[in-house]
Amino acid sequence: MPTDYKSADFSQLYRQYQNGAVDDLARLSNIINVGDDYRFFPNLDAHLEALDLGWSILDERRTYLKVRQAQVDKLVARISLTSDLSELTDLHKRLNVVAVELYLKGARVMEIHALVTDYRHILTARVVNLLAEKLSPQPCEFAWFNMGSDGRREQTFFTDQDNALVYKIDGVPEIDAYFENFANEVVNALDRVGFALCSGNIMPSNPDWRGSLGAWRRKMEYIFHDQSQNNLLRVIILMDIAFCAGSQIISQRLIDKVHKMIKDNFGALMVMARSAVMSNVALTMFKNFRLEKSDEHKGKFNVKLYGWAPLIMTARVFALKYGYTETNTVARIKHLESQNHFDAELSHNLQDAYRVLANAKMVSQVEAIVSGRKYDYYLDPNTLKPDEQENLRRALGSVEALQKLAYNSFFGSGGM
Repeated sequence: MPTDYKSADFSQLYRQYQNGAVDDLARLSNIINVGDDYRFFPNLDAHLEALDLGWSILDERRTYLKVRQAQVDKLVARISLTSDLSELTDLHKRLNVVAVELYLKGARVMEIHALVTDYRHILTARVVNLLAEKLSPQPCEFAWFNMGSDGRREQTFFTDQDNALVYKIDGVPEIDAYFENFANEVVNALDRVGFALCSGNIMPSNPDWRGSLGAWRRKMEYIFHDQSQNNLLRVIILMDIAFCAGSQIISQRLIDKVHKMIKDNFGALMVMARSAVMSNVALTMFKNFRLEKSDEHKGKFNVKLYGWAPLIMTARVFALKYGYTETNTVARIKHLESQNHFDAELSHNLQDAYRVLANAKMVSQVEAIVSGRKYDYYLDPNTLKPDEQENLRRALGSVEALQKLAYNSFFGSGGM
């Protein structure tokens, strides 16, 4: 599998990373004024642009990134030229290895997000289109969606499938049967190419995540009528839906329907808000890390469950409250600031918190890669430098501040 990394590929690089051998941003900041836009580069192009301003002192760094960018471009271009799933699997693996190396060589969080999400989106669309050709003609238009971190454009080094399928014509058993087979074929092909089967079964091979536009409308009406925890979890997942392949018109019709039903169901939004503000963060009242005491994860905490996820969830419910449909977390935060729902200081702290927490998630992934263990989202804070630990504490504190604001906004005197 393309995410079955070999520790030997990265062990030496990771040791250099831990020892601070890669610190080009500090060197660069002595040459040019590095503002907030460059503290965490949004993509490799921005990183290279900043290096171009750094003159000859960082020539080696500039050359390295340009070589890696050209390598990525060549591999990505190959995706659309092959019909061989085995070659797509190899391309996915090679791109993943480059992404991890770039991270250990100093590429920042947003650069990794942009890079990995882009090539995985292209890989997914290629697989969908290949199966559409194989099983042509389609009985009607369809759209394939990405959700989760892919839908938010926040992919990292490990991935699984979080997808949905919608098609145009309702109430025709033969068409339903066609797309059931189509979904199963695509899911199996994606698994082969390196998108692991979703442990939560959030895939179009599951009829909960597949159907006609009419069937999706009925599913959502049922979900909002019966606001159980499982049903509302499905709504939350749909909030991060993004078009991948097929018909953009059909895609947009479903996305518009989802957001309209959220807007029209105040109670569901309040339940989601309560879930967001009640999610625990890995800080004690004395601002120490809340760590596991069990043998398996002793001295660690789940960086996704107790840091990254509460931030994403709470930013999401604010975006829903104010009718903003963008899925990316940092974009949501910036938009809420632009509309004066967040002040500038909170927005800055939350963007910084997002990047610190996403970076901690990536560090925990690299730890798993180098150690050869199965990735489980757990991070030992003692593997971080003292300043990194302090940044992590500050980030978790910012998440708590956002949760308090959300509580007051939704349930306090400033509520809806």
